[in-house]
Amino acid sequence: MTTIENIRDKLEQIERGLFEHSIHPMSSTELLRLRQDALDLKENFLNSSFMSANTIEELEDIRFRVLEVEVGAHIFASEAMYQSTEEPMRRLNDLYQTTAI
Repeated sequence: MTTIENIRDKLEQIERGLFEHSIHPMSSTELLRLRQDALDLKENFLNSSFMSANTIEELEDIRFRVLEVEVGAHIFASEAMYQSTEEPMRRLNDLYQTTAI
């Protein structure tokens, strides 16, 4: 079973990968791998035991960041393959609007 700490570590690794891509673009293969890592992370988060989290706010922060990297990786991979990013951009915008409320 994946712990919240493992999820946090993997999340930081994916976030770092997305940041590095913005500085030095990755190949589409690497971006697809990063996207799959983000999807796997989301699945692991949903299947994890939330008992190891300290607070609800911590879980909400992790949930937001997991969704943010999942959509961000989707956008970067779609751009690299010259596909439309309209749907993932809408999802990202909706995610950001949920925090503005």
